[in-house]
Amino acid sequence: MNSHQITRGDMLEALASPTALSACMTLPGRPESVKTARDFVADQLVRWGQSGLEDSATLVCSELVTNAVTHTTPNTPASGCLIALTLVPGEALITQVADPDPAPPVPKVTFSGTLAEHGRGLSIATQLAAHWSASPRPDGKGKVIRAYLLITGQPACTARAESTHPSSLARTDHS
Repeated sequence: MNSHQITRGDMLEALASPTALSACMTLPGRPESVKTARDFVADQLVRWGQSGLEDSATLVCSELVTNAVTHTTPNTPASGCLIALTLVPGEALITQVADPDPAPPVPKVTFSGTLAEHGRGLSIATQLAAHWSASPRPDGKGKVIRAYLLITGQPACTARAESTHPSSLARTDHS
């Protein structure tokens, strides 16, 4: 196994893995969607036999969903949040959240040594994930934020310059 830092290529390679398991859910752009997102992640991890990832995965997902819900426009009927989870057994869990805000994401500065919930989505992703990225959505309605959480201590894949995936969430990564 390589001990290199996780890269965008690694994340795209993991998303394209033939052993990957995926699940997705669309939620309304309302505050109560954050709890539903946490429940969705916890349920999927139990189904996949990965309940040990629950704490960090639900925290990352709920914070990214909190940011997405904050950016939704209440008057837009299609306003909502798409969450996709991809598990690559023995390697990684990749969380993707569609955020309607097209602005490039900026992690908020965390002043304490502890992780505080609510409003620190990318700060938490930066501390818990081996890699995260953002890219514009192909429909021009925002961006997709991805967080790559390692299952093992070392990545099982190697960096690849380019990779493709049939998922519209994965295919749009230009970061």
